[in-house]
Amino acid sequence: MSRPLGTSEEFLLPHEVKLGDLFQFDAAWYPVKDMASGLGGSRILHFDARSPYVMTQAEIVARPISYADEPGRFGSLLSP
Repeated sequence: MSRPLGTSEEFLLPHEVKLGDLFQFDAAWYPVKDMASGLGGSRILHFDARSPYVMTQAEIVARPISYADEPGRFGSLLSP
């Protein structure tokens, strides 16, 4: 299954995950709604309509693209 439109595919460590990043489980994508630190640098990720997931190593994540985060490329196009 390909990543959702409007996202980039990233290989992230547990400490790099942000709220709103998408994880794929059983052919569906779930956004991270909340998270907590786990043992040994792991992260406990919480989703709506799915049980929590413990991320212990780097994984592929779909991250929503935000052009406002890139002021050198697109940020000037978005300013008033």
